[in-house]
Amino acid sequence: MVRVLLVMATFVCGLAASAIAAGDELATLNLGENASCWGPVFIHYVPSLATIINTATPQESGFKEIRVAKLRLSARSADTLIVDYTEGGSCDPGFIISLIEKHGPRRLDWPIHGLDFEAPGDGFFYVRGHTDSWFDMRRKFTVEGGNLRETKQPFYYVGLETKTLRQIPVYSTQGCSEYIGRIEEGAPVTVLLSDGATFLLKTDHDILVWWRPQITQQRAEEIEGIYFAGD
Repeated sequence: MVRVLLVMATFVCGLAASAIAAGDELATLNLGENASCWGPVFIHYVPSLATIINTATPQESGFKEIRVAKLRLSARSADTLIVDYTEGGSCDPGFIISLIEKHGPRRLDWPIHGLDFEAPGDGFFYVRGHTDSWFDMRRKFTVEGGNLRETKQPFYYVGLETKTLRQIPVYSTQGCSEYIGRIEEGAPVTVLLSDGATFLLKTDHDILVWWRPQITQQRAEEIEGIYFAGD
């Protein structure tokens, strides 16, 4: 019984330490209205867990890169991360995460595409943005065992109330193999979620249908607000 109580106490104390940081009011850093070709870039962080650097770092490629901050993901975390912003090539802005180790920073992966970075102190960080994607994609990450790990989602939330720009075909299956009709131009629709390429729509009669974009231009051609922002 004593052992169980000690384990519970340790767990509760850990939650409390995390909650202290997670409960802090977030501060926001704007990297500039022209930080990316898609608009401004924002960093949201817990001041007690972060040191803001916000200094441009010259790159041989000529692309803009900014050393944004050093931070921890929670009050309990022993890992210190470096967050860099890169405008990328061909208009592919994103964030580079590095782990500070004994011999210096170690980059954990390729840039995570996005325009908005948030580290609220709960042990995770969140990246969102309509860049190199069809919509404002939201993703969740953490660092475990020295590796970057993304939380898998069954779908990505879109939540866009919009309208069709032309007549579009819709389907009863996610694979868009069973055609069931069309939605006319100018009809209101709500884009609920996506697997990254296919979208679940709600019509103005609250009917759910699947739709897949047919046009890959960098501007909306079929549904207002849905277009591939990237190469």
